[in-house]
Amino acid sequence: MKLDKSPNTMASMFNLSASHYDLMNDVMTVFTHRRTRKIATQLSDFKSDEKALDLATGTGNFACLLLKKVQGTVIGADISYKMLALALAKFRSFDFNRDLTLNQVDINNLPFLDEVFDVCTIGYGIRNVLDPLTTMKEVARVTKKGGRFIIVETTPPPNNHLRFLAFFHFSKLAPLFAKILSANVNAYNYFAESMSQFPKAPDFGKIIKRAGWKKVFYYSLYFGIVTIFLAIK
Repeated sequence: MKLDKSPNTMASMFNLSASHYDLMNDVMTVFTHRRTRKIATQLSDFKSDEKALDLATGTGNFACLLLKKVQGTVIGADISYKMLALALAKFRSFDFNRDLTLNQVDINNLPFLDEVFDVCTIGYGIRNVLDPLTTMKEVARVTKKGGRFIIVETTPPPNNHLRFLAFFHFSKLAPLFAKILSANVNAYNYFAESMSQFPKAPDFGKIIKRAGWKKVFYYSLYFGIVTIFLAIK
């Protein structure tokens, strides 16, 4: 099945999914996405006075964790204006003084100068782009030399039985939960297909290197169902 990942389609789908996005993430991952993002935030090594770009920021979960970590500058970028509105509301609910900017942008045409960010992150979003190689080249363009790029993504487990169970969970149970919660069922059918078509962790690591990143490390969690990639420019 060929998935439609055009920017307009993605924006429409996430606008429709925004109101239930955080709840469905908790349900689908049994709350593990929260721990995963915390691990990824530590791996980012984000320091005070550094500048970070959180791509496909959604409701701002990754951006808020970066801001909680240190007194740095974070820009959250997403194609969905409804997701960004929720991210802004979430940020305002926290009792800390941090520098956050939210931009509605196309991930493949970032409105930033070359080599301005120390850290770039994307959580569960790289599988939604038309061409991950092109996207990661664009992220490399705006990242400083020695900068870090953190990618968190659902990946096919190496074990065939676990791969079947993971696909069953995302293709059957997630849409059922979405229907019960009156969420966007079509979006969660899409998520299952996009996960099944995503490369295995070692193969995706090779794609990251082809995009121009010098060093690539990856950390498999939950028996390989989720992988954190750390790329260094």
